[in-house]
Amino acid sequence: MNLNEAVIKACKEKTLLDALSFIAIWESERAIQQALEFNKTKVSTSSEGKCWDTCFKVCFESVIKQWQKESEPEFVER
Repeated sequence: MNLNEAVIKACKEKTLLDALSFIAIWESERAIQQALEFNKTKVSTSSEGKCWDTCFKVCFESVIKQWQKESEPEFVER
């Protein structure tokens, strides 16, 4: 699942807090897999050669933006 798919799935939660919790768990699982892979191969796939990295800010911003977009009333032409 990529970030866009995860954001859409997160925004199906009942509250924004639940949506943010979902995306935090999703990103944590991605980062853990990245760290485990680094331990196994010693090849970095993260920024700046680190053994792992996270993108929590981007994830949270994406969920909040999508949540707000879905919460806005649709414009109805009269």
